Amino acid sequence: SLKAGIAKVAPDAAGAMIVLGDMPGVSSKDLDSLVDAFRRSGGHAVVRASHQGKRGNPVLLPRSLFAAVAQLEGDTGARHLVEAEGLDVIDVEIGQGASIDVDTREALEGAGGVLQD
Repeated sequence: SLKAGIAKVAPDAAGAMIVLGDMPGVSSKDLDSLVDAFRRSGGHAVVRASHQGKRGNPVLLPRSLFAAVAQLEGDTGARHLVEAEGLDVIDVEIGQGASIDVDTREALEGAGGVLQD
């Protein structure tokens, strides 16, 4: 899905934000903070959400990684590409939202959500 998404990014976009659909703790303010950090980097750094020093999601990838992402095979993320390219990485503290992932009914309830049958 990362590869497919990057393939659809507008040709004049400086980067792409990878936002997971199962992270309800990420707010629009958090997304704005990531975009602001990306802009301050001149669009050249990888910007990722973090919580208490631990990396999380969303992640903003600069255009310079798009060609490498297009070559990914299988269920592979971009983490190794970031390390291989030696790009600057900016961590932006957004709180617990960076690490709350709701893949199960129990996780949703633990995150304060309500699932109706």
